[in-house]
Amino acid sequence: MSLREQTTLISWPPSRPVGDELDESKDSFNSPSFLLDTSSSLDSNSSLLRRGSEPPQTSPPETQASAESQSRFLETQDPESQSFGNYSDASSIARFPSFHFNLHTLTSLSSLVERKFKGSVKISCLLAVLEVEGPDTIRIKNGAEAGKEVSILKIVLGDEEGTVCKLTASWREIAEDWGGAGKAVATKRGDIVYLENVMASCDPATSITLSPSPYLKSVLTICYRSMPYSHEDGRMRPDLRLGFSDPAVRKVAAVVSWFEDLAGLEQI
Repeated sequence: MSLREQTTLISWPPSRPVGDELDESKDSFNSPSFLLDTSSSLDSNSSLLRRGSEPPQTSPPETQASAESQSRFLETQDPESQSFGNYSDASSIARFPSFHFNLHTLTSLSSLVERKFKGSVKISCLLAVLEVEGPDTIRIKNGAEAGKEVSILKIVLGDEEGTVCKLTASWREIAEDWGGAGKAVATKRGDIVYLENVMASCDPATSITLSPSPYLKSVLTICYRSMPYSHEDGRMRPDLRLGFSDPAVRKVAAVVSWFEDLAGLEQI
């Protein structure tokens, strides 16, 4: 057989016009990120999470109330309220919730009240900021430190069970740092904050008071901003639904839901 008889005929499909490729590229660019998509995939995932979070019939009322609050949080969250504007895919991925605290280290304010604890104890807790006053700078008039300027920050906080406490930061570096006088982000009303290593003073006749100190290495971390004040606050509003399998995320979501109900915020 000759070489001519062994040749194979190869045909190519017709090329599409350049305009079609441009149109397709344009459509692909405008398609939404999967993190901000409102399709049925998110709805089905949310439904699975809600079914998984429903407590058994034998659960106590407190557990059922907490689960119902978390389930309602999932149902009422809207992608637009979470996105807080138009973000790129990279920005959306960066707002995946990640909280670095251990639930076993948290102390419930309500538990301190219920067992009528009296005295002082170092605790860590997750609370919602109800009011912020300061930081204010005052000058000491009397005593050995007369003429010295100090800063004071006062915060009213509460947990998802309705227990309210007061925090007073009288150390200047802490008051200015937590109050936003320095480079740190200021704590504002509606923030869900993780307080680490603060001294809780308890008296059954009065409300709990919290006192941070640099000697205790007290730390305040903003986990979620329920009331955004600017476009930049969107970075403090991670989409909690994306990490709802994490117990820490569910804990934050429960406090967010409690504050929104208390403040009368519309859950879109």
